[in-house]
Amino acid sequence: MERLSRDPDPAVRAALARHPNLPQPRLTELLADEELAHAAAANPALDSEVIHRLVTMQGQRA
Repeated sequence: MERLSRDPDPAVRAALARHPNLPQPRLTELLADEELAHAAAANPALDSEVIHRLVTMQGQRA
């Protein structure tokens, strides 16, 4: 899964960013990726603390 999240095809990377089995460390990395941040933020396995931090930031860059 982690290898596919680095695929050259943007559609593959976005699909993996949303996949609930993507390891949390990689998911956290993708939140900082401008291209994949929205897909990663939509991942249902996103940790609740991370969700809270994202909501608190109100669209500001970390």
